[in-house]
Amino acid sequence: MERSLPPVSRTAPVLAIVVCHDGENWLPLALSALRRSSVRPRHVLAVDTGSTDATPRLLADAAEDPGPDSSPVLSGVITLSSETGFAAAVAEAVAHATERWGDPGSWLWLLHDDCAPEPDCLEQLLAVATKEPSATVLGSLGLDWTDPRLIVEAGLSTDASGHRQQVATPGEDPVEVLAVPSAGSLVRRDAWDALGGFDPDFPLLREDLDFGWRANAAGGVVLSVPLARVRHARAVTTGQRAADALPGAPAAANRAHGLRVFLVNCSPFSFWLGMIRLPLLAVLRALAFVLLRRTGEARAEFAAVAYLLSGRGGLRAARARRRRNPRPGTVRGLFTGRWARLRNAVRAGVVGLVRRGVENDVALGRVPETVETESAWVTPEALDARENRPVGPDALPAGALRGVSSRGAGLRRPGTLVAVTLPETPAAPVPDDTAPDETPPAEEPELVFVEVNRRRVLAATIFAPPVVLLVVLTALGLVVNRARLGLDLFGGKLLPVGGLGELWTSYLTPWHAIAGGTGAPASATVPVLGTLGALFAPIGGPAALVAILLIGDIPLAALSAYAATRRLRVRRWVRAVVAATYALLPAATAGVAQGRLDVVVVHLVLPLVAAGIAGLLVHADTRWLHVSALSAFGVALLGAFSPLAHGLALAGLLIGFVVLPAPTGLARRIASVGIVVLLPLALLLPWPTVLLKHPELLVQGLGGAAASVSGTDLAGLDPGGPGAWPIGVAVIAAALVAMVVRPTKPAAGGLALAALGAGGLVLVRVVTAVPMQGGAPSHGYAGVPLLIIGAGLLWVVLGSWQRGGTAAVPATWLPKVMAVAGVAVFLALAAGAVVVGAQGPLRAGERPSLAPEVTAELTASGRSVLDLAPDATRQTAGRLPHHGDDELAPTPGTPARLAAWRRALGQGDAPAVQGAVAAAAAAGVQFIVLPPGVDPRAYPPLAKELLSVAAPTSDGRGVLRLLPPAGQVILISPEQAKAAVTGGPAPGNAPGVSPVRADLPDVRVRVSEGPTGRLLVLAAEQEAGWKASVGGKPVPIVPAWGHQVAVSVPQSPSEVTVEYPGTERNLLLLAQLAAVLFTLLTAVPPTNARKSKKRGGHPVA
Repeated sequence: MERSLPPVSRTAPVLAIVVCHDGENWLPLALSALRRSSVRPRHVLAVDTGSTDATPRLLADAAEDPGPDSSPVLSGVITLSSETGFAAAVAEAVAHATERWGDPGSWLWLLHDDCAPEPDCLEQLLAVATKEPSATVLGSLGLDWTDPRLIVEAGLSTDASGHRQQVATPGEDPVEVLAVPSAGSLVRRDAWDALGGFDPDFPLLREDLDFGWRANAAGGVVLSVPLARVRHARAVTTGQRAADALPGAPAAANRAHGLRVFLVNCSPFSFWLGMIRLPLLAVLRALAFVLLRRTGEARAEFAAVAYLLSGRGGLRAARARRRRNPRPGTVRGLFTGRWARLRNAVRAGVVGLVRRGVENDVALGRVPETVETESAWVTPEALDARENRPVGPDALPAGALRGVSSRGAGLRRPGTLVAVTLPETPAAPVPDDTAPDETPPAEEPELVFVEVNRRRVLAATIFAPPVVLLVVLTALGLVVNRARLGLDLFGGKLLPVGGLGELWTSYLTPWHAIAGGTGAPASATVPVLGTLGALFAPIGGPAALVAILLIGDIPLAALSAYAATRRLRVRRWVRAVVAATYALLPAATAGVAQGRLDVVVVHLVLPLVAAGIAGLLVHADTRWLHVSALSAFGVALLGAFSPLAHGLALAGLLIGFVVLPAPTGLARRIASVGIVVLLPLALLLPWPTVLLKHPELLVQGLGGAAASVSGTDLAGLDPGGPGAWPIGVAVIAAALVAMVVRPTKPAAGGLALAALGAGGLVLVRVVTAVPMQGGAPSHGYAGVPLLIIGAGLLWVVLGSWQRGGTAAVPATWLPKVMAVAGVAVFLALAAGAVVVGAQGPLRAGERPSLAPEVTAELTASGRSVLDLAPDATRQTAGRLPHHGDDELAPTPGTPARLAAWRRALGQGDAPAVQGAVAAAAAAGVQFIVLPPGVDPRAYPPLAKELLSVAAPTSDGRGVLRLLPPAGQVILISPEQAKAAVTGGPAPGNAPGVSPVRADLPDVRVRVSEGPTGRLLVLAAEQEAGWKASVGGKPVPIVPAWGHQVAVSVPQSPSEVTVEYPGTERNLLLLAQLAAVLFTLLTAVPPTNARKSKKRGGHPVA
């Protein structure tokens, strides 16, 4: 396509002004471009603002008379101080030109020393100005200095928060915009004089946006001309030179000036509202940037707020000056509104997905079809030699910036091209001891342009592997869990989950009224559920979170595995099939069906933790602290739910540290390993103290003991119980075939992980221990080790698909056969999950609860419920057992005592029942919930006047009310006290027992005068940590009936205090809080200061 140009004279009435400051790197090309311009300005003035490099010499040479055959490039050079801003420099040049020549021209052409106009740039601007007489400001298209295929500047706009917005110009027609960049802009001189030029309060940055706004408001038209092009290095904004005219950092000035542009030009209502809204939003953004470790942007936001609130912006004076000028024009439609920003964000996200997909294909050796686009920059030497000059989409990548409409709604039309950086694969360097230790300069990455068509957009969004995984496996998960759909699940190993307040109270209190009372810290699962459950407060809180984790285990685990394998050079669909297979491992479906939350969480987190640890061991990453902190957080999450998984992860880390060669320096590697080993322990405080006292948790986990499993089930990766078939043998077979057919280096990591899981399986099946809640010695549950084994085997399979390396494919048809076999394994696991996944005790519906009158009595008294459930005996205060109660370590004698009460109540012997009821009442029990099917009416005749029948639970279980006088605290007579401390039975209905109104664990009562030998007895198990005082003096704790806390009361009236302060635990919580803050600050990846500074103009569709 040929472009016809209107005939114009060789010299135009234009005053060109070139503002320079330390620009020796770009100035020669800029002056050369001016020399070769097809239309010469009448005068060219250069303004040097205190340059300290070769810029003054270059300007002086350009201003010298070269001889009779040509004229100098510059008509003169003005030298100003380095503190002079761009606005003041231009104003000085205009004043100098007027004084020197009288009428220097009817147009001003503003240039920077780091911008080089195309030879016909000025010609194109003047041609458009001739066709559009109302145009007062015309702007050029800015191209990247090093890669002119990229557009870095076009039209400008702003939003209501003062953020600069780029407005693209698709095609070759001029587009009306709010403003244009000052580099290469052409300004009508009479409009310049009427508006007073650039605002001098903008020394650098945003002066062009303010001037364009004022020009539009004055009734003029601001046009962006895509056929007029300049190369622009953007030296200040890309950090290639210092901004001496600014008092602070350029980023801070840019943000502050952006706010000032909006506030000095907007309506009065928007101004007063903005003075409240903008500082508040800026502070919120700054805090968010601090959390994201984007400290430069946070400082810019804080500096902008200080700029506004300190009055340095001169807002009211600037608004008064603008009111003096007529404002017949409008900027309506030229703003970037909320919907336009939303569209731009969505479009940028889609293009980012397309770019990432293309980059992945390129990394796998699949080079996409590229669009050969000619550089939009035309060198002066090549302009005359080229016959047919492409314009529009043929010469300019239309996707280089966001598409726009001509006026009105901001950015609309999507671009058609996207730039993709080709990955660099340098050859391995040959060691040379004689070579100097120098780092070669980084090379610019090579770019290719690919078309953003419908196929690529669909492939990157709707049909992207993660999206397909999420949709398909979500549907599969709903089918598998069809019998338990709901947001409140319980059954099996999962007790009903309490609310947010209950969870946090349980975690922060030093003493728990569970199992007769214990000062053991709550499990680390409680704060995890309490924190994440807060996000689901509108739909049920922690209970909804647990339900979503269980029902959504299949799709969530698949996405976790897919994300964890992103570093592998494997096709995305292969990764997706392997991730889906991992999601359907038999151990995972069985864990869900049996309500084993620990297994489910390990299933979700394991791939990410394994990938993080592997990355620390084999990859050299400059963000080692960030990766270490994230890995430590993942290990802590594993440890919160599964001590066995925590131990195996640390074992794998330490073995890898010893065996594998170090990719980085030894000191950094030791620091990384130390963080991953020690930081999780600090994050889990004070829970590790329980593990030291109860090492059986390492084998049995939080789920407790498990029944023995046959070797056939274990060979099929089935841990036993409902919810799974032993068809995991197909995964084992697939891994064996993959190792034989194409052994690769990544497969070794999978074998190591599988071996680690096998070691954990041996530990679980060989070691027996008494569970923490009591009972016969037993094995642990094999679900977690089998998950690790399955993950390792699938890692082996995935490694056989790795691109590159020395392992070759034996036959071309083999990958297709392997793909079919992989899909068959996935379908087999899916079929098994659909058939048996709905089985198991986990269910949804109304959770079991006590009758309202029973709950009211418990609330008034604060006493306990003894729950004789089929699987365990539990004593809980004020309610039925909830999730987390079984994870509280009881005092040493509590499990045996509860088991003895259960045996006595089940014998049917009257003396045994009476003794158990009396002991339970003395320990604070008010109601007994019987096992299912047991008739409560059989007990009152056995216990005489110690029992009565209460209203049953919501699921029909019988409930007994204990009648002996009791409470959380009781005062017993000397006779009963003597029996209590000498091993006698509990008093039951015997006289001498007086309930005291007090709440545990902090008891402060005043006893009246009475006989010597009385005891104040608490319904709390005796353990270390209790403190008592009488009349302000410490007294020893006396055991009542061998296990309860009691204090001897004197004869005279006294103030008795008994408390459980938990000081040591509080200190551990402070240490945990410090560890959490450290993790939050270091887990966020630091911003790369060099990232995209030179490539800030990547095409964006």
